[in-house]
Amino acid sequence: MTTINYATDADLRQLVFQQERVIVKFIDQNCQICKALAPSFEALAKHDKYTDVLFLKMDAKENPVSRKEVQFSSTPFIATYRKGMLKDCGLVNSEEEITSMLDKLLV
Repeated sequence: MTTINYATDADLRQLVFQQERVIVKFIDQNCQICKALAPSFEALAKHDKYTDVLFLKMDAKENPVSRKEVQFSSTPFIATYRKGMLKDCGLVNSEEEITSMLDKLLV
């Protein structure tokens, strides 16, 4: 069973190079969509299909370097990494969009 870990600007780069597959959810504590998608993200992290994926959350306001690196201005923003390289990123509004990004990451 996979759990969701919290990451910071200080350790994100190290984590994406340590793990083959990583998904990062950039959140804002005031974001209603972030709150609405939290249970789905947690369920996906526990799904057997995604046991090889490291699930991370990062607070966008507290991690400006990473926020600028993936060039977003809103949340929830998801970024996926494979073998240290950014594979996919973008704003999401549904569990289906997160699942689609995860499935592309597994290919």
